Amino acid sequence: MEYTIEFGAGEPQDLTVTMWGVADVTTLRRFNADLTANPSYRGGLLMLAETSDLDLSGLSDRELEQIAAEIIERDWGSPPRAVAVVDLNSETGARARELVAHLGGSQSRRRVFTSREAAVAWLREQRA
Repeated sequence: MEYTIEFGAGEPQDLTVTMWGVADVTTLRRFNADLTANPSYRGGLLMLAETSDLDLSGLSDRELEQIAAEIIERDWGSPPRAVAVVDLNSETGARARELVAHLGGSQSRRRVFTSREAAVAWLREQRA
């Protein structure tokens, strides 16, 4: 798995994350560490995550739960305002929705979208 983390690279989002390749727990943990180590990372961000080319099929249910627990821990001190996940791949989108469910569903301020336009429109609504 590879990824980019770009602060201030979009509108309305404060942060754009792009992930691609085959996901595994080690790389997802490295991503989380890189994200939180960035001095621009803080609570209240609007985040756009592009995961259309990310393959989550190799993660077991238990591994998905572990990743969710680590995201919850990260969010405890710095909760995002909203996170829009764009996923055009139906299989990965289903796994992404499972992850959002582990994070608390709509209460987690996260949604999975099948178009970037819809994700950006929702993020604009969250900024208001």
